[in-house]
Amino acid sequence: MKNKFAEQLSLALGKNKTLTQQQIADRTHVSPGQLSRLKSGSRSTDSQIRKSLANVINDFWLNYSGARENFGVLSFQNDRQLQGDMFSALMKQKKEQCQRERIEVEFEEAITVKPRDRTPAQQLVIERYPREYAEEISAEITDLAKKAEYAGIPMDKLQAVIDKVNQENG
Repeated sequence: MKNKFAEQLSLALGKNKTLTQQQIADRTHVSPGQLSRLKSGSRSTDSQIRKSLANVINDFWLNYSGARENFGVLSFQNDRQLQGDMFSALMKQKKEQCQRERIEVEFEEAITVKPRDRTPAQQLVIERYPREYAEEISAEITDLAKKAEYAGIPMDKLQAVIDKVNQENG
């Protein structure tokens, strides 16, 4: 079964028209067979290989997928049936955002209670909220990237904007 990085690698290699897979393998110091196994998901990758592949192939989605895996950022879970249907995917994202906003209110109420006075439900919300918050950040990045792609904004221009914001804000 393919992992998310393997899926994105497979897509990026399919879209790449400037380099052959042999050239990519040579530049990333992996064998063509290893590249094939990485692409199929039958071999796991380490952060150095992911970074090297992302740099050589220079594909926004591959960079994002590698960063998510390297830093443990959660992935916005796209429903396979909705893939390609921009409106349906956005509506699903908005519904999930509303659910996360409700959890945020519960979280904020729970953290105002002294730890010894919290109910088990409040403690559960406190433990669950960081994951929900990280998921929201990932969903927003995915939403931005999908809208940019739909609008015809090249992913390298979007990446430049993201890089500039990261540089300015740390």
